[in-house]
Amino acid sequence: MLIWLRRGFFLLVSLSLVIILTIFVLLRQSLPTLEGEIRAPLLNSAVTIERDAQGVPLISGSDRKDVAFATGYLHAQERFFQMDLNRRNSAGELSELVGKLALEHDKRQRKHRFRKVARQAVELMTADHRALLDAYTSGVNQGLEDLGQVPFEYLLLGVDPQPWRNEDGFLSIFSMYIDLNDDEVKLDNLKGFLSRVTAPEVIDFLSPLKTRWDSPLQPGILPDASTPGSELVDLRSKDAELYANLGGTTLEDSLIGSNNWAVSGELTDHGSAIIQDDMHLSHRVPTIWYRASLSYPHPDQPQEMVSITGVTLPGTPFVIVGSNTHIAWGFTNTAGDWVDLVELEIKEGQYMTTEGPKPLEKWTETINVKGQEPVTVEYSGTHWGPVVDSLYDDTQYALRWTAYRPEATNVNLMYLEVARNAEQGMAIANGSGIPPQNFTVGDREGNIGWTVAGQIPNRSGIDSTYPLPWQQADDNWNGWLPDVDYPRVFNPANKRVWTANARIVSGEDYDKMGNGGYALGPRQIQIRDALMALESADEQALLEISLDHRALYMDNWRRLILETLTEDVRDSNPARQKFYGYVKNWSGKAATDDVGYRLVREYNDALKLKIMSSLGRYFLSLSPEARDDVEDGFMQKLNHETEMVWRLLDERPVNWLSPRYESWDELLLETVDEVINDLGGVEQLANATWGQRNMAEIRHPLSGAIPVFGKLLNMPGIPLSGDVWMPKAQRSDKGVSERMVVSPGRENEAIFHMPGGQSGHPLSPFFSAGYMDWVEGKASPFLPGEAKYTLTMKP
Repeated sequence: MLIWLRRGFFLLVSLSLVIILTIFVLLRQSLPTLEGEIRAPLLNSAVTIERDAQGVPLISGSDRKDVAFATGYLHAQERFFQMDLNRRNSAGELSELVGKLALEHDKRQRKHRFRKVARQAVELMTADHRALLDAYTSGVNQGLEDLGQVPFEYLLLGVDPQPWRNEDGFLSIFSMYIDLNDDEVKLDNLKGFLSRVTAPEVIDFLSPLKTRWDSPLQPGILPDASTPGSELVDLRSKDAELYANLGGTTLEDSLIGSNNWAVSGELTDHGSAIIQDDMHLSHRVPTIWYRASLSYPHPDQPQEMVSITGVTLPGTPFVIVGSNTHIAWGFTNTAGDWVDLVELEIKEGQYMTTEGPKPLEKWTETINVKGQEPVTVEYSGTHWGPVVDSLYDDTQYALRWTAYRPEATNVNLMYLEVARNAEQGMAIANGSGIPPQNFTVGDREGNIGWTVAGQIPNRSGIDSTYPLPWQQADDNWNGWLPDVDYPRVFNPANKRVWTANARIVSGEDYDKMGNGGYALGPRQIQIRDALMALESADEQALLEISLDHRALYMDNWRRLILETLTEDVRDSNPARQKFYGYVKNWSGKAATDDVGYRLVREYNDALKLKIMSSLGRYFLSLSPEARDDVEDGFMQKLNHETEMVWRLLDERPVNWLSPRYESWDELLLETVDEVINDLGGVEQLANATWGQRNMAEIRHPLSGAIPVFGKLLNMPGIPLSGDVWMPKAQRSDKGVSERMVVSPGRENEAIFHMPGGQSGHPLSPFFSAGYMDWVEGKASPFLPGEAKYTLTMKP
């Protein structure tokens, strides 16, 4: 018997080894080609690709189209599955790849008809731009074909990768629109509902434009919203039972914004400007960006070589942010108003317009679903866009979005590669076709500037933070804003430019951009103040600002806790006393080992949710048509609602307090006790560090579906310092997707970080290269290092 057990054991081990070896061989076959020579018949001339030890390539060619071909080749070999997800994400075609898990997502996306818009955008391209995209697409498809095996994800999913098409590059950009714009139009949707149940001055208080943390580049005077009295809002007019068993969850922003800033050459010892840029997006494996350095003859001056370094977006052929030795530039999201709702009047299949009733457009979308029959979905649309339902009652809207216009998206951003100064860069940015972004630029002569990159609707001045009446919708958007009218700041007197997704402009420029949900201003004002404190600047000084995780904003909440936990309420309660001690003795930073910061953050979340959920119950109760599936915390979808919360905490008006409490102090004290309980009781407080909550979760999309070995596809789970309201904006799964500090012409002194490596392949030597530099904030090089692998492509 023992002999048979031994034989069975050895057989099992042998079979396991064979399986592991087979998987290993298959995985290795899908690794990219790093060295040698390959034939590429579609090239005009040879291209050389030199990778350094981290896999960062220098792509050198004698023609821009050949460099685009090589870029596509590398993207496919290192990142094709990521590219496939991006195109399918915006097109609503993920179900074909992963099955019914993505079906609801695809149903939501199909109403946008982005594949149709992408095809139209390709048709609008100039011949030169089309030739560049053709070259890139050909490079992608040869790169995919040259792999010894399909990327490992397709083996796991049991499907074949589909060839890349020109329109797929635009679909990749549309995925960025989805990330950067609010296609649910949460602010407009909620303000539309509130406008049907309360007065405009109440909504102005609930969602104020002006806050105590504003730091726009363009100063301006905004009115203060007064606190509405009980004749307009009175939570205590409702029975206390209305507010029983409040639910809801804390709604973190889907993105936590981005930072960039510039300092003039007058503040540097070399006279060149310095740009800092870190775009904050969702973390994933592989990372969003692919690093590259491109070299080719200038198209107008062939004797001069163009040299540009930065990050590319797999799926597109150009550098998104970077430096070309003459200018350096970066992006943050504008949070301007690029998506509208139009309130519809629909009768018998027709919707009202200023030209009379028009029939609703009806169409169907067939969604292929892996493992089951295709699903057909019906949609309705208007000349403004698809019909969508209110999230709160039975109102219907049309969704209007700049992304729906094929002329709004183009490849003009590529001209930044050859721009010679900041003013040229700003002009190119204005004509680019991307989701509208804050564009911050500096040049080697020391000039700095800010403007908007992307197309801006030419609006009539109607407040489009509310749904637009159908009678006014057409007049509200009269084509595109001319480039000469774009908001701009150039060489400001204070020699500094800063953006962090909060409001940048005032007056007429604010009217042009509108408000699509500006970030609260603590992060931006902390950056501004740090910049203003500099007497001189270099790359290291700007890096230190970007790593700043001082909790200046959260100190407001800390002081509130300390004022609430008086000696009288602590004396007979050891748990409150312990809580008070941790909060009082915090480090003042979002440090990984800090218990005090964690407790303050948890208190912020819990108290704000309780206030907003009470308000949600109250305002829903005012509408007889309100839906019954609205989550209690829905009022968090307002903009700058935190300013309103702080006004309430400062003034403590009883008409804004749930009748379940005798006083605001009772609510504040109850929240302390609930935080202690939610963290496991007083005995567990010592373990409740910020790092315990803010642990890196940077994962491959398929890692959770693979038992045991799936975690090998993820970046290590390491505690992360930083939080939302400080320059080092970092959550466990969202934050700095890239960081660069660069002075044009001094790229050898520049600094770069990225939360992962160049390759999405777990066996690649580049898979996690650079990750720990990102975690630790170590100054690592921007330029590619010494060539370790050389690949030559010949026609």
